[in-house]
Amino acid sequence: MTVATLKVTGMHCPKCTARVEKAVGVLEGVMGVSADFEADKVDLTYDGQPSTLDAVKAAITAEEFVVES
Repeated sequence: MTVATLKVTGMHCPKCTARVEKAVGVLEGVMGVSADFEADKVDLTYDGQPSTLDAVKAAITAEEFVVES
């Protein structure tokens, strides 16, 4: 199990965080996700596989938010 925090911009309200949490929470390998629009971050617990992290970033981007490196 790996814990990561991603900087995500473009979230402006609780609905935005709910969109991110829903999109990421259904991904295989993701054990937990919590988005915070005020802090521009997404806290993630996942299986540690690089492919899982790539899928998380892609899901966030698909919701039209920006994952900063």
